[in-house]
Amino acid sequence: GSAASTACFFTNPVELVKTRLQLQGELQKTKQATVVYKGPIHAFRLILQHEGFRGIQKGLSPAILYQISMNGTRLGSYSTIQKLLGANHTTENRTLVFLRNMVSAAGAGALAALLGSPFFLIKVRMQSASSWAAVGTQYDYKNVVDAFSKVWREGGVRGLYRGAEGAMLRVAIGSSVQLSTYDHFKHLITASPLAERMQSPVAIHLCSSLLAGFASTVAMNPVDVVSTRLYNQKVSSGHGSLYSGPFDCLVKTFRAEGLRGLYKGFWAHYLRLGPHTVLTFIFWEQYKALANTYTARQKKEIQE
Repeated sequence: GSAASTACFFTNPVELVKTRLQLQGELQKTKQATVVYKGPIHAFRLILQHEGFRGIQKGLSPAILYQISMNGTRLGSYSTIQKLLGANHTTENRTLVFLRNMVSAAGAGALAALLGSPFFLIKVRMQSASSWAAVGTQYDYKNVVDAFSKVWREGGVRGLYRGAEGAMLRVAIGSSVQLSTYDHFKHLITASPLAERMQSPVAIHLCSSLLAGFASTVAMNPVDVVSTRLYNQKVSSGHGSLYSGPFDCLVKTFRAEGLRGLYKGFWAHYLRLGPHTVLTFIFWEQYKALANTYTARQKKEIQE
């Protein structure tokens, strides 16, 4: 949780840009869509210009709370599920290890997404809000407390967990690819002559993270668009005004916007997920090293 929330501070502006790109031109044909943001760099510049530093960091508080609740559970439970399934690198069958890692990561991701869903709901809605260039449904939340209060009054527990099914699918797919490929790439690089040239564990973690981040973005972007839109859609009488669920959103988006619609915000997504994956896993490795050092010291003190 600490690793992911530390990384979140640096990557939240890119997450905001990605959210707005994914909501832009929602269910509109490409030629008919109103284009405010021409790309991630253009969007970043416009938002900074019109909304300032506070604008580019909108949704930071719920984003950090989401990372603590979601990634804390995801990264923590991943190792536990790995051990239960016997996914370790001493096994001779590398394909079996890889598949077990994917199952471990998907299970950890789905569980974590469910726990963190209310925070992601608030984050998406706060990040989409803009007084000068509205994309998606606009919500008037003053802060995190105000947002939770309004969502609770309007829909109770069900309102807080609206769109959770899309988030679980999103994180299950993302986690299964991200965590398993990170482990896989790290093992491949460590066992190759490339490791000697790198001469640093951090360089190995960096390389593995970049590769895992790209693989995860390719697999995850369509369901990420779906998740963002499910969270942002207007709610009327307890039901979404545009989509009934993840599959309905996927089909409607594809029919109206084609494959390009499902890959909206791809480069912003990778710009967020790539560095976030790098920072998260580097911090994760360092925190694990610190935890192991502390545990070893405690055992030594007990023995003495």
